[in-house]
Amino acid sequence: MHQAGASALTQLLRYDPPDADLRTIPCPCGHSAHYKELRSKTVLTVLGPVKLRRPYYTCADCSKGQYPVDTELDLAGLESSPGVRRMEAVVGSEMPFAPGREPMKLLAGLDVTAKAIERAAEAIGTQIAQRDEQEIGRAKQLVLPVVFKQNIVKMYAERT
Repeated sequence: MHQAGASALTQLLRYDPPDADLRTIPCPCGHSAHYKELRSKTVLTVLGPVKLRRPYYTCADCSKGQYPVDTELDLAGLESSPGVRRMEAVVGSEMPFAPGREPMKLLAGLDVTAKAIERAAEAIGTQIAQRDEQEIGRAKQLVLPVVFKQNIVKMYAERT
């Protein structure tokens, strides 16, 4: 079933060349990047390896290339899907990285390296720490009312 899912996902992720009105996109340098060609990339997904074919754009001014689809799918500069990275992070947080390869193989049928588990666990751990720091920063900015102690002049107690 995983192979059938990976095959279907490969077909789904085979992008066509962009239409004429989408052949130019903004470049971070401030100029425009132009469509050059379709390029392939193999990505490890929870269904197994999938071959992604997507548009590649280059900027004539800064010579940098970009894959907008990679950014959209959260794959920019990465070899595994967000789902696989979450699985690696969970395994990496529960056990040493090298032995963590076995549950990935057994439960998901994925061959991953100990280094991939380590990178995913560290990256997601860093994201969690940054999110926690932001929350702490927001909490410190809250203005809380000052509570003053009041002296109680008389206190009555009733016995029932």
